[in-house]
Amino acid sequence: MASKKQAVIEAGTRLFYSQGILQTSMEQIAEAAPVAKMTIYNYFQSKEGLLDAVIDNLLETLMTLSREVMDSAQNPLEALSLFYHDRDRFAMDISETFIRDLMTSFPDQLTRMTEFNRKVVIPEFESLIFKGQQLGQIRKDISPHILITFVTFMKEFAKRPDLYDGMGSLDVLSEQLMTILYHGIIHPDHKVAGDGALGNSL
Repeated sequence: MASKKQAVIEAGTRLFYSQGILQTSMEQIAEAAPVAKMTIYNYFQSKEGLLDAVIDNLLETLMTLSREVMDSAQNPLEALSLFYHDRDRFAMDISETFIRDLMTSFPDQLTRMTEFNRKVVIPEFESLIFKGQQLGQIRKDISPHILITFVTFMKEFAKRPDLYDGMGSLDVLSEQLMTILYHGIIHPDHKVAGDGALGNSL
């Protein structure tokens, strides 16, 4: 029973991520699992119920990946480097369609992700920045609270697709914004001259 439920979650995740939530039917998920469509309804009652489980897995996976980076890094600058270079891994093949569907049709799920960022991700990032400042790796003239506010503004900006229409794909936009952020906060002594890399640890 548990294996069937997990198979449905995995199939739903793959299809939601790749082609979007609205564009994915319960029939497609049942075929991909493979299980009877009624089995999906028995477990999750609706597509929204399945999306709940998919978002649960997403947040758990992001937390696991984040912990792996933090545990493997020797210092805050190395952790930032790993986060920067592993951003494709954190993206987990999530399509722009999936993100747009969340923004336009599933605001409760988007709120869950925002709350996760506020309660879990942002405090971890703020602590990382503070430690980096103490070690002289990150500029001390920028308040960690201001940096968090900046990151929060970027996240709010990301929830307004009308503001960045015509700027290219979300992936490219996200990469460029993160490049601006990371290169702006690293102490000059830890940058590689003439290199697009983030700090000496890259």
